[in-house]
Amino acid sequence: MTLRTIAKTEKSRDLTLFLDDRCVGTLPVKVLPLFVRPFQVQEIDREEAAELWALLKSHARSLLLYYLAKAEHSEHQSRELLKKRGFDKAIIDELIDYCKEKKFIDDARYSEIYIRSWLKRGIGLKLLRSKLREQRIAQSIWEPLLEEMYEPEAGFDTLKTQMQKYISRQKEMPYNKLKDKTFGYFVNKGFDLDLIAGAWRALQ
Repeated sequence: MTLRTIAKTEKSRDLTLFLDDRCVGTLPVKVLPLFVRPFQVQEIDREEAAELWALLKSHARSLLLYYLAKAEHSEHQSRELLKKRGFDKAIIDELIDYCKEKKFIDDARYSEIYIRSWLKRGIGLKLLRSKLREQRIAQSIWEPLLEEMYEPEAGFDTLKTQMQKYISRQKEMPYNKLKDKTFGYFVNKGFDLDLIAGAWRALQ
């Protein structure tokens, strides 16, 4: 089996490993076994390959658990973290399954936190749905949560409050121009046009 190691920069503390020209992940230079000759192409046996594989899994596990300990993350985000480090798909799948089984990764829990965070920022339902789709989480997971957490009446009150503040910042603007600008601003924030029109009428 052919082993090749490369570094992104001369001062890099991590090396990317290739086994038979297949990228299998990164390892810190300080944990490399003595048989590895950095930056050289060399032949290794099955036992040496197995030792490297175990080190890669251990390092990937440490990276992922540290990432999840700092903040809540989705399955997609967790996979992307390991993909960027070049880890083999088999390693990634095994670690993701382990973390889901232990509830370290829970897309429903992440979706609830994500929805609550954006609702507090006062964005519209349309934009929030768009942002949830960007998270690559199944709609069957987040849609019921969104329906449960989003209160139309509270959303309307939030919109009116934001609109009142927005209008107060526009100095002596002609009525039609103010209306166009206000509607455009809140459409961009993801609010439904009928809701915007209702808030506009309420503030008149």
